[in-house]
Amino acid sequence: MLKERAQASPLRDVFPQAGQLRVELNFSDPRAQTPSSQVHTLYPAAPAFFRFPCPCADCDGDFDLTAAVQSLLTGSSARQRTLSGQAVCDGARFRGPADTVCSMQLTFRLASLPAAQ
Repeated sequence: MLKERAQASPLRDVFPQAGQLRVELNFSDPRAQTPSSQVHTLYPAAPAFFRFPCPCADCDGDFDLTAAVQSLLTGSSARQRTLSGQAVCDGARFRGPADTVCSMQLTFRLASLPAAQ
């Protein structure tokens, strides 16, 4: 995933209308301790890469928000746009006697500010 992120085009090239993208990630897991929330602020020079690893250290899954970001940033122009959604990790956890499916749940909120003109 690090290699893909490094090769991603800048946000300004992929979505020239976006000045800033804020990604808020809130996690919950009914079977384990809930990890801390995360907030990522992407500016025009940041890579346009929208996959975020599952916060469980023993999980190989990730959350791909690419479709949600595209939906938000290719819509009609407005001062500030937001989009919220949910996802479930489909990765596998490797601790314990047998591999188990991860059940980490994600609630996300995306907020876009337009580029300065």
